[in-house]
Amino acid sequence: MTEASLPPLWRTFDPVWYRQEYKDVLGEAASLSDDALKQWYESQGAFSGHSPNCYFDEEWYRRTCPEALDGLASGQYTSGFDHYCQRGFKTQSPHYLFSERYYTSGPDGISVQSLTEQGFVNGYDHYLKQGDQQNRSGHLFFNPELYLLTCAADEDAAPEGAFKNLLLASKAAPNTVRLSEHFDPVWYASTHPNAVMMVEYGYMPNVLYQFLSEFTPNGL
Repeated sequence: MTEASLPPLWRTFDPVWYRQEYKDVLGEAASLSDDALKQWYESQGAFSGHSPNCYFDEEWYRRTCPEALDGLASGQYTSGFDHYCQRGFKTQSPHYLFSERYYTSGPDGISVQSLTEQGFVNGYDHYLKQGDQQNRSGHLFFNPELYLLTCAADEDAAPEGAFKNLLLASKAAPNTVRLSEHFDPVWYASTHPNAVMMVEYGYMPNVLYQFLSEFTPNGL
């Protein structure tokens, strides 16, 4: 079995990550077995807005995919992740720093046709399995080489790729670590006090997230 034919990493439920991410709200569910916790996520956590793994951002997806929100309201989907798995994976962005359109329309040959020929489900599938390790960028506002230079971590700290390293870092990291030449978080925070307030009150994880959700069409 080739790497491309393996299930997409974004489709999996990660019980270890999930327990850590939602430790403050899981209560007794945190002690469930991995399989039982997955069932709990599917029956309760998903609808409540939980993400199933570090690769998919449920909150971001609901913000940027109106079709998923409409489907949630009508009961067609149980979560944004449900919508993404069924149909959104072809065009929608599962995370604020990955754009399917950006990744599959760049000059480096990662086209939809070539992905299909290789057996990848979509661009994000390829990016998580190969592209990130090859120092490719999945978003205009994420430059992996710049991130590795400014995150105060040597290359050994990101053996699986800069993007995965960032996913496991503090969500507040983009407030101080520059991820792109197109966005200076320190300057942005100093000139946009409302953005800082939204982060401090917990409405947004960081100022880059706030910028992308407010000022870019469909999160790019």
